[in-house]
Amino acid sequence: MSHMAMSPDTVKRSVARPFTEEGTELTKAAVIETNRLYAVGNFWGNDRAGRLFYDGDSGSPGYRHMTEGVMGEAYALAGLCARIGDRLFAMGTNVEAAEWEAIARVPRMPW
Repeated sequence: MSHMAMSPDTVKRSVARPFTEEGTELTKAAVIETNRLYAVGNFWGNDRAGRLFYDGDSGSPGYRHMTEGVMGEAYALAGLCARIGDRLFAMGTNVEAAEWEAIARVPRMPW
């Protein structure tokens, strides 16, 4: 018979919590870095070279597109971490519920 290597409490505290915390930290970092990036302002200028850098050319993405993509992916990753943490926590809770259900079905010994 195989046994669970981790308790439900371990799954909830030691495995789920770090995912949730990392998601929160990634979100904070993405917000801080986005604000820093936008605070720099229009460093590319308004001449043709600056517009090509910012907007891209002939199907090649520019700085704007790439920056938006990086920020979008950072937010997606942060959300994914939080959702993984939530699901791991739920798994631990479900195992606890299943254990209590199994205990409730154990036949009582007559004394």
